Amino acid sequence: MELSPEARELFSEEMAAKFLATVDPEGRPNVALIVTLQPPPDGRRDRLIFGEFLMWRSKEYLAGNPHVGVACVNTKLKMVSLTGDFRGFERAGPYKEAIDSSPLMRYNAYSGVRSAGVIDVREQGPLRRASFLSIPLDLARLKLRGRDGLPQGVRMPRLVKEKFTMLTSIKALAVMGEDGYPRVIPVLPVVEKGTGLLIFRAAGYNPELSEVRTPCPAAMALVTMDAKSYKVKGELLDAGRECFALRVEEVYNAMPPRVGERIVPPE
Repeated sequence: MELSPEARELFSEEMAAKFLATVDPEGRPNVALIVTLQPPPDGRRDRLIFGEFLMWRSKEYLAGNPHVGVACVNTKLKMVSLTGDFRGFERAGPYKEAIDSSPLMRYNAYSGVRSAGVIDVREQGPLRRASFLSIPLDLARLKLRGRDGLPQGVRMPRLVKEKFTMLTSIKALAVMGEDGYPRVIPVLPVVEKGTGLLIFRAAGYNPELSEVRTPCPAAMALVTMDAKSYKVKGELLDAGRECFALRVEEVYNAMPPRVGERIVPPE
C-alpha cells in the first residue's frame, strides 16, 4: 500500500516522534523509539526505511517475526499509525547512505548505523491531530479518577514515573491485533494511580484504543522534548468510562548508552 502524501511528509520530519512495534517470541508486543524512520530516497511510496542503531531487542524480534506496527507524532500533535512487513537489512546502497547522511546520524555522539532496515507498508490509518487545549482537560479528568480496585504493578523509579506522567511527553502504546500485527496507538495524558498503574483514556486522536480487547499484553514507550526515553511492559486493563490502565510489570531504559537494559526487575 502507498502512503498518503501527508503521511510521507510526516515521516520526513526530523523532530517527529517515531515508534516501531515488533513481536517477541512469546507473541507479545514490544515498542521502541526509532528516530530514523523515514521515506526512502528512491521515491517509493509503499516503503519506510530506518537505521539499525541502538536497537538490539527490536532487531532480535524482527529476525523471528516480520510483522510490525509504526506510529509518528509531530510537534503539532499531528499523527498517523500503520502496519507493515519488515523486508530485511541492507548493509550498503542508497538506503544506508540516506540514513548515514541524515542530520540525526551525521552528528550523533555514537557510532553510525550498521545497516538500513526496510519496511513495506501494509495498511495506513487516517491522519489525526490532537488538540493542545484538550490535553490539560483530559489530564484533569484522569486525576479525578479512582483506582477502582484495579491491581497494582511494580514500583517504577521516580524519574521514569515523572516522564510517563509528564504532560508534554509523547507516549506510544503497543498491543497485538487479531491479524497478528502489532498496533501502535499514540497516547498523550497519563497518570499513575497507586503503584505501577498507568491510566489513560481513548480520545478523538486515538479512537482505536476503544476497540482493544482487554486484558492483553501491552508495552508503552515515551519520548520527551529533551530526548529522554523509557519503556514499560505489562498488562492492559479496561478501567471503565473509556479509560484504560497499563499494569506495569517491567521497566526498561531506552536511552544510549544502555538502550534495552531492564531496570525493574533488575536483569
